[in-house]
Amino acid sequence: MRIAVIDDDPDILFWFQNKLKGEEYEVLTAPDANSGYDLIAEHNPQIALIDYVMPGMDGLELTSRVAKDFPETQVIFMTAHGSIETAVKAMQNGANEYLGKPLELGDLQLKLRKVEESITLTRENRLLRQQIQKLDKGDIFATNNKDVQRLLHQATNVASTDSTILITGENGTGKEVFAKYLYRHSSRSKAQFVVVNCAALTEQLLESELFGHAKGSFTSAHSNHAGYFEIADGGTIFLDEIAELSPAMQVRLLRVLQEKEFSRVGETKIRRTDIRIMSASNRDLAKLIDEGKFREDFYYRVNVFEFRLPPLRERPEDIMLYFDMFVNDYATQMNKSITGVNESVKQTLLGYRWPGNIRELKNVAERASILYESDTGIITHDLIPERLGRQNSNNFEAMGSDFKLNKEQIINKFEVSFITKELHKYRGNVAATARAIGVHPVFLRQKISNLGIDARSIRKRANQVTNN
Repeated sequence: MRIAVIDDDPDILFWFQNKLKGEEYEVLTAPDANSGYDLIAEHNPQIALIDYVMPGMDGLELTSRVAKDFPETQVIFMTAHGSIETAVKAMQNGANEYLGKPLELGDLQLKLRKVEESITLTRENRLLRQQIQKLDKGDIFATNNKDVQRLLHQATNVASTDSTILITGENGTGKEVFAKYLYRHSSRSKAQFVVVNCAALTEQLLESELFGHAKGSFTSAHSNHAGYFEIADGGTIFLDEIAELSPAMQVRLLRVLQEKEFSRVGETKIRRTDIRIMSASNRDLAKLIDEGKFREDFYYRVNVFEFRLPPLRERPEDIMLYFDMFVNDYATQMNKSITGVNESVKQTLLGYRWPGNIRELKNVAERASILYESDTGIITHDLIPERLGRQNSNNFEAMGSDFKLNKEQIINKFEVSFITKELHKYRGNVAATARAIGVHPVFLRQKISNLGIDARSIRKRANQVTNN
């Protein structure tokens, strides 16, 4: 814990450094308010002890400035015994506690403990608010697929237990959203839900985030740090990309799963935690076990229940469900009136294999919503990436067995691609395009209408390019 002491009395500064030596505090000092402000700005201490009477700016003004500019720093205001009125003013200016002079070690320790508890509580509340905000942002596992619906039914039953859960599936299939669905239906839904991406953190940082660390346990460990196993006690931790865990980290986590015990990094004290662990992987963990890259005992601990989420290409019923849902969300955010897609776009979306799964579909929906400029309310083919149509035209293996339907889809996609390209070439001018491709303008207008191509938007964008 980093502490700043601002006082013009050198004996007071020495007293703090001497009394707090070995108390797991890093004590920084400043002899006046101006240098004290600079000290706080540079080192960002968790606690600042500020004296009242100092040359220049006094402690009340400094307290007010610190409370405004550095709200993360907790202020303990120091004033002589009997100066209750001053202490009240300091609290009104943003101080969290006040400490009477002459100083007494017992009183100081009591105030520090109270402020530390406040810091921990603030951190926990902030984390909880962040998780609640994430859960409120459309984290609903919607599906029309019968297999996934069965998974959700099983998940509702499993959620009420404290068993560990492993969620597998390709990237972008919604593993984190599925974990949040389990969390919301569990008895721990009012406690914290913490997401930890094992692939995004170095081993040292991951260890510190989960277990916490003691002051001095490594170079940058300037103070004690509580990890998620402490601050999320009673809640749920979701370990994403669990295949990336090192063997050493798997051993440490195995102990937590088996004994509900852990120690901070650099500390021998045994701590207990009541935490539920869910995890996810896009890799075949059984294969990694055979290759000696994943511990078998750890695998069976995290895999009491496994849920495999199928890729989007195996659940075509959900493609338009999610696309419409995403477009509606983006249209609301952008204040646009979008009511649906034309048949050509729908067939392209349904025929694409979606290697990026739901995440890729969401990106396509966002792109289409941004580019939409028409007043028809319909998303047209020119608003979705060309790669979707290119894959569909060449992906005969993905087609069904209905010859007539497949033939119509291929012809339809060709016509959309060809006419859209020609319209762009002639800046959205239907008559000029009709002459160029050798058809009557009336026929082309009918074809454009049937295919849902937005020639007016093409013409509008072409004019904007010219004007710019």
